[in-house]
Amino acid sequence: MSYLRSFTADGGSAATTAVVFPQAGAGCLRLHSVTAALPTGLNLLGVQLPGREDRLEDPPANDLAEVVDRVGAELRGPARGRSLVLLGLSLGALIAYEVARKLELEGTAPRSLVVAAARSPEHWKSFPAADPPWEELTALMHPAVRDSESARYAAATMRSDLRLMAGYRVPSAPLTSTSLLSVSGRRDDVATTAQMLGWRDRSTDYQGHQVIDTDHHEFMDQDVLTGLLSGIAFEDAPRRVVRG
Repeated sequence: MSYLRSFTADGGSAATTAVVFPQAGAGCLRLHSVTAALPTGLNLLGVQLPGREDRLEDPPANDLAEVVDRVGAELRGPARGRSLVLLGLSLGALIAYEVARKLELEGTAPRSLVVAAARSPEHWKSFPAADPPWEELTALMHPAVRDSESARYAAATMRSDLRLMAGYRVPSAPLTSTSLLSVSGRRDDVATTAQMLGWRDRSTDYQGHQVIDTDHHEFMDQDVLTGLLSGIAFEDAPRRVVRG
């Protein structure tokens, strides 16, 4: 099944395509809630990993390379002839970064990559991604999920996503054709501003870091997503994505 979901009816004629990579354990279908508030001329896509929402019956992906290859292949079309922007949230930022690297190598580089609420790549060398303990998994969950009956299901999905990062090797070379902006939440204690500093070395066109008034789990909320997507949609936006 396809890894991409479309959320705008007139996507084929849009000048800019924005692709959202959700955080570990999450699906992208909640992007339906932001479409009405998006600016015109924006084609919105979401990345849907297997094992959740409308892909609940699909077996989990085996490794990061598999996901990057599939998503990169599906984005080759949207990357040609229009402006392509990738927005990655938490673990989704690492996947988006690797997809950007792949597209650059293939000559279809995105215009920009925005990484939000995501520790920079070097931090994954010490994270027990193959089998995180329960305490680490629950710390990454939204409090409402952590205290619900669905916590075990959410933990299993999150564990399979984090397993993609087992053995992750930080690339030696930065992006060269894709600008990069990093965004952190002022109230985020999962991925702090200090833990995101390494992103400045991940692109030769680093656009800086911005801090907004949100916590780790609110980046997928309607108002936060709308602000991020509205800001990154057009050519003059990377330096003023959000205000906070």
